[in-house]
Amino acid sequence: MSSIVYLKNKTNGRVYAYLNESVWDRREGKCRCKRKCLGHVDPVTGDIVPNKGKRDTASIDVKTVGVSKFLGLISERIGLTESIKAAFPGNWKLVLTCMFYILRESTSMSRIRNWSIENDTPFRKQVTDKELTELFSNITDNTLFSFFREWRDHFEEGDFYMFHTASETSFDRGLDTVRFNDLPDVSVKPETCMSIMFNQRSGLPVTFTIDSRTPVNYMDIRKNESDIRWLEFNRTLQVLDMEYCNAENVDDLLNTNHRFLLRASPQFEYARDSIERVKDRIMDLSNFITIDGEPFFVMSFVNYLNGKKYFVHIYFSPDEAQKEFSLFLSLIDQCEKELKSGISVREHEAFYDRYFIKGPITEKDGDAIMSYNDVAGFFVLISNTVKNPSQAFRFFKRKRDLQRAFGNIQNERDRESLNLDSETNYRGLLFLRFLSYILYAEVKNRIRSYPPTSDMHFYELMDELSSMKRVIAADKVPQYTQINPVQMKILKAFGIDISDLHG
Repeated sequence: MSSIVYLKNKTNGRVYAYLNESVWDRREGKCRCKRKCLGHVDPVTGDIVPNKGKRDTASIDVKTVGVSKFLGLISERIGLTESIKAAFPGNWKLVLTCMFYILRESTSMSRIRNWSIENDTPFRKQVTDKELTELFSNITDNTLFSFFREWRDHFEEGDFYMFHTASETSFDRGLDTVRFNDLPDVSVKPETCMSIMFNQRSGLPVTFTIDSRTPVNYMDIRKNESDIRWLEFNRTLQVLDMEYCNAENVDDLLNTNHRFLLRASPQFEYARDSIERVKDRIMDLSNFITIDGEPFFVMSFVNYLNGKKYFVHIYFSPDEAQKEFSLFLSLIDQCEKELKSGISVREHEAFYDRYFIKGPITEKDGDAIMSYNDVAGFFVLISNTVKNPSQAFRFFKRKRDLQRAFGNIQNERDRESLNLDSETNYRGLLFLRFLSYILYAEVKNRIRSYPPTSDMHFYELMDELSSMKRVIAADKVPQYTQINPVQMKILKAFGIDISDLHG
């Protein structure tokens, strides 16, 4: 029996990895351990670096196996690998490798070159920019149709809900505006708008569409649902944010009996009236709850509009109220400087109108400013479907994850090396991000539902898996790093045996 052990050199502070082999000594009648130094451990990456000058470095092969093996098993269990194989029979191993990289590194896609060398991946070799762009070209309307149809078949039952998100990018377009001949300057906002459908029972994404904007009226919602009608979704819950929040839209949703959950701005009439109704009694201990580690005072009640019933969930955090009002006052000070200097900011125009008295001398409107303090720290959700405040809040907590998952796709490095100005390439990279988010959602659901790992962050889990390595020295049998208690806890959470990772 053999294993890899780590010992720290007290003289130079380095940690060295040794191949520890148990050999039966017939003369002594017992086992003896033989150790062979494989190299030192890189303090940044955790990789085993062969010691120079002491052995042929080509004779030692060190690969990280934990991430790819673990994610590969999860992908197979939920049927995702099967659907990917059906849609990409010639490229499915590269697709899986890209997914695993995105989940582990969460950085520029073009950096996968080095990562694919250091990790044991389904692709089994280095991934180059050329192979990535060729993969993007194979992600056509037909392949997307094939994948979504195959993947949809895993969710025959249960309701569905749709998120809408807009993620900005970081690359510099050079100008904030673009002039088209004799037309006025047109503002360019580098963002990606997406609508993503989830299965409510499993919490997994099912499909997505790329939109020209996030929904601003009922017709936008109908169009989004029409675009994916061929997937035959059952009742769909629309999860909508503040950009959709106005009286006309709420009336349309209620009058059409369309299932919805809407985050309302505290300045919105229905939300402000609800806050006024509860603000003097919400901070009662009987209203205090914790939702996935976040503490709130919460009150819910039923309301009616034109005979249509809807639920109002009001959340209040004293700590957030203090932070929010402090940030608000800083913004008001900035707006005052802008007005006095004559340099206006388009995004601040609503603040100029609401919180300043304009005249020969521009002054702050003290009453309007203090009225903001009445709603600071409040979070209001309106729904004709979701009765439970904890469930309602979790929908919007998931949206934070979505925005991170699809944020900064067109970064400066990838835009040039992967030609993301190409609509085909850009859509291909979006699709890979979508696939990786399916795995992310499954892992998050599992670690949250298993008490020993419920407080573990996803990237903490990835770090632990990244320290699981395989070492092949010369012609020896592959050896694996020992499983530590935290890694064992992770494997138990997912019902994975150690031998599954060594296969």
